[in-house]
Amino acid sequence: MKVLAIVIALAAALAACGGGADEDTSSITTTTTSTVEPSTTSTTAPGPLEQRDEPGLPAPVQETAAASTGRRLYVAGGFDTSRNSVATVSVFDGTTWTGAPPLPMALNHPAGTAIGADVYIAGGFNNGTATNRAFVLHEGASSWSELPPLNVARGAASLVSVDAALYLFGGNAGGTQTVDVERFDPAAQTWTVVTQLPHPRNHLAGYADGARACVAGGREPDTSGAIDCLDPATLEWTSTTLPTATSGAAAAVLRDTLVVAGGEPAGETSIVPDVQQLEAGAWTTQPMLVARHGTGFARFGGRLWMCGGGIAPGYAATDACTSMGSPRS
Repeated sequence: MKVLAIVIALAAALAACGGGADEDTSSITTTTTSTVEPSTTSTTAPGPLEQRDEPGLPAPVQETAAASTGRRLYVAGGFDTSRNSVATVSVFDGTTWTGAPPLPMALNHPAGTAIGADVYIAGGFNNGTATNRAFVLHEGASSWSELPPLNVARGAASLVSVDAALYLFGGNAGGTQTVDVERFDPAAQTWTVVTQLPHPRNHLAGYADGARACVAGGREPDTSGAIDCLDPATLEWTSTTLPTATSGAAAAVLRDTLVVAGGEPAGETSIVPDVQQLEAGAWTTQPMLVARHGTGFARFGGRLWMCGGGIAPGYAATDACTSMGSPRS
């Protein structure tokens, strides 16, 4: 009987404190902090990202633009090996590089991207002067069409496509860093200044992360480690910092990993030889297969393609193309 009484007393005590269940959480506060962690999620365990060589460009080029329409990869403008600006456009269909209609003017440091099957080029330098001209190559067209001019002439800017609109970030003209962010509405055919960069700079790497348009690195004019992501719906910024500041790099979100590849410091004294990777809140690095800066880059076939670029500080154009993605891609 004494043992039974003890058991009953213990049961009553557990009931009084809830037995560890149904804990009162009314006093617990949850705080959320905005970051630039990639917004995509992976439903599988895909393994590490893999780099590989791809068919090279028809000719070496650097400080070029690239854009992917899904079925084709375009590389437009840039410097040749003699540091001459070119109007050349090359297109890759997954097997072979061929020539595409040339740009209406020779350009180095243009910005490029695509909406669907249409390829867009904005800004750049011609004979050392920043331009406010912009062009589109419609699917099947034999020449580029001119768009309304930019509000701000600029070269070494970045053009990102999000939700069927274009966002133009950064760049410079006459040594002045560009702060205005312009949005292009293809239906209205208008460029509109919608906000300003938290860190005005040039040679920045643009990429889409879900519904956000983002830029990484650049020159302020000092080498920048800033990563700034714009929410087009609210025009609010989310920012963080690269482990290694860089300019003239390539960037993309692959699976749930942000990669920022290569580049150089603003003083053009060396190459940043690594791919910086942000996954699950942690940064890691791996050597870039062909370390370089000023490469044309775009997502193509589920991978980040990087074509051309300078393989030494300053001017050293290459025809190399590499890609990065899942081993099974």
